[in-house]
Amino acid sequence: MLTDAIVVESPGAPFKFQHVELDDEVREDEVHVQVKATGICHTDVKFSQEDKMADMFPGVMGHEGAGIVHSVGPKVTSVQAGDHVIIVFSCCGECRYCEMKMTGYCDVWFQYNFGAGRLDGSKAFRFPKGGRRVCSHFFGQSSFARDVYVKQTGLVKIEDKSIPFEKLAPLACGLMTGAGGMLNVIQPTSEMSVAVVGTGSVGLAAIMALKMLPKPPRRIIAVDIVPSRLELARSFGATHGVNSKVRTNLMEVLLDITDGRGVDGSIDATGRAEVIQDLVHSTARKGKVVTIGTGGTQSEVTLNLFEMVQAGCSYIGCQQGDAYPQEFLPRLLKAHTEGKFPYDKIVKTYPAKEVAKAIHDMESGETIKPVLIWD
Repeated sequence: MLTDAIVVESPGAPFKFQHVELDDEVREDEVHVQVKATGICHTDVKFSQEDKMADMFPGVMGHEGAGIVHSVGPKVTSVQAGDHVIIVFSCCGECRYCEMKMTGYCDVWFQYNFGAGRLDGSKAFRFPKGGRRVCSHFFGQSSFARDVYVKQTGLVKIEDKSIPFEKLAPLACGLMTGAGGMLNVIQPTSEMSVAVVGTGSVGLAAIMALKMLPKPPRRIIAVDIVPSRLELARSFGATHGVNSKVRTNLMEVLLDITDGRGVDGSIDATGRAEVIQDLVHSTARKGKVVTIGTGGTQSEVTLNLFEMVQAGCSYIGCQQGDAYPQEFLPRLLKAHTEGKFPYDKIVKTYPAKEVAKAIHDMESGETIKPVLIWD
């Protein structure tokens, strides 16, 4: 079948709106979803420029989709035609991590989500008239297309069909990652001090999620270089806003705010090695530093082992907020209806054909969370 997609021809090439062909038949364990909205994540932009993964090009990015189930394969039991769904990452559903509901650490997570196609190497998209095959199933979905095939493990069914798709889509990755990193990994208590570096959509979601706790941490420190984002962070509950362009010594600032004790739990959403090192230096004893942002596939950080041991500091990588989406996303939606997770305040919608403008606005800081609408 012929459908629309936003294609990247080669690493660093622009996102191009065009027609592609989708395989005519959905496979037995797959679901055909008609995408109605898709969030844009910095990961989409980063991987559109990634020259170390040539198999992904030409490619269809996108991994924050929401839409309506069109049809299902014969082995699909979790959804049916007409269901409203959020499209998240895919997993096998059978390994020990999946059985423990730690699906972000599935044994074949990388193959499903960064393998540039199905596990057998096939690709669902191709250019019209028998042209080249196009990368499909980026993050298990390639939601920068109007129609996609997804494994049923990569879907979260939404019972309330009145919720607009532009509110569902951004939960699929960035917001889930930020909120999950805070609630599932930091697990803050009221006497703790927490810090979030990078207050884009992921970092702001981490701060917002603290309203879901019976009592928030006594100090909630937001760090960014954009004053308007720091103001937003304060409106969502941050007790301190630090402009690291003005106050450049992050360790000194964090120790000053915490009266020399250090920060109990920090989240880095920037993926910058120097930020992570500063957070480790300013961590309280037995504190945690959690990375949820990646600077790229080749990014590395150096830590002092003596310092880590003496402080009992934990440096933790966090995949998709350590969340089980089928349970965590309904929890976030419930919190939103209760006014405890007001993520809609950072969302701005664009027609899918305006993808270039949406990305420009995100990178310039004008828009925090752009969402594309397939009309």
